[in-house]
Amino acid sequence: MRRRFIMVLSGGAAALVVLSACLMLIQTSRSGREMQAPPLELSSMAVEEPPAMAAPPPSASRNVPASPSMALIPAPPRESGAASEIAPADPIAVSVPQLAYAYRLGFRLAGPRIADAQQAHLALCRDAGPARCQLIAMRNGNSDEGYANANLQLRVASSIAQRFRDDLARTIAAAGGRAVETTITADDVSKDMVDTEARIRQREILVARLTGMLRNRQGRVAELVEAERSVAAAQEELDQAKGWLGQLRTRVAMSQFTITYTPATAIEPTPREPSGRLGDAVVASAAAVYAVGRNLLIVLIFLTPWALIFGAGVLLVRRWYSRRPPPPAEA
Repeated sequence: MRRRFIMVLSGGAAALVVLSACLMLIQTSRSGREMQAPPLELSSMAVEEPPAMAAPPPSASRNVPASPSMALIPAPPRESGAASEIAPADPIAVSVPQLAYAYRLGFRLAGPRIADAQQAHLALCRDAGPARCQLIAMRNGNSDEGYANANLQLRVASSIAQRFRDDLARTIAAAGGRAVETTITADDVSKDMVDTEARIRQREILVARLTGMLRNRQGRVAELVEAERSVAAAQEELDQAKGWLGQLRTRVAMSQFTITYTPATAIEPTPREPSGRLGDAVVASAAAVYAVGRNLLIVLIFLTPWALIFGAGVLLVRRWYSRRPPPPAEA
């Protein structure tokens, strides 16, 4: 009986627990549905448009205020012509490299015409003017064996360098010569110029700051004296940087031309008289005798100390052997 009563109580408790769990699940599902369902009135208000309202003309659209219902609906973005409304991007700034050109030209022509061709090239330089062509160096001459090579160094404006090179070649062709060498080299000085300009800006700021401190007389006397020294040093560095920048700009603006003239055929040397040849033979023989005697004297001076040392050693050995007692005679 007792056992049966316990089983009834356990079954009733289990039924109550299951019933309460079912009620809690039902309540939770209802509350979730209520939270997910949007309010019908708000959605209908957001979509509803005013009936029988004609679109206003473009001229009056600016003066007619928008209704509250229309303010809730955002205007759709314009798809047509959207690409044309995008502002164009700024072009990328490309810096042109600063190049210093050097031309090396070699011409071969008859020896007697080298001087005339060189003078013709100088005339082309003079016609260009000192602002666009400058003479740096010139060499010309001949030896006893014939005509020697000649050189000419010019500094030509880079804007006319190609045309000037063509004029040089035409002048040589008119003189009966030809070009045997053409070398063009370029040195990029962009980095040096940018670094120098940045250094100049920094030194200008430093000089202005120190000058302002000296002008206002702020600080002690020792600080002012030190500031004056700093201003002098900074000004000196500024002047050096400006000079170097000017030199770099000159290298870019003016190209270096090195022209070499080579004779095509050498002229035979002028024959000399027999008396001159005999005198040359006597002079050459005397020079050979003098050279041999000088070499012998050098060898004698070099070997004399060693000969003295060797002779002294021989004398010491002989003296030592002379003082040794004679060996005993055999019976």
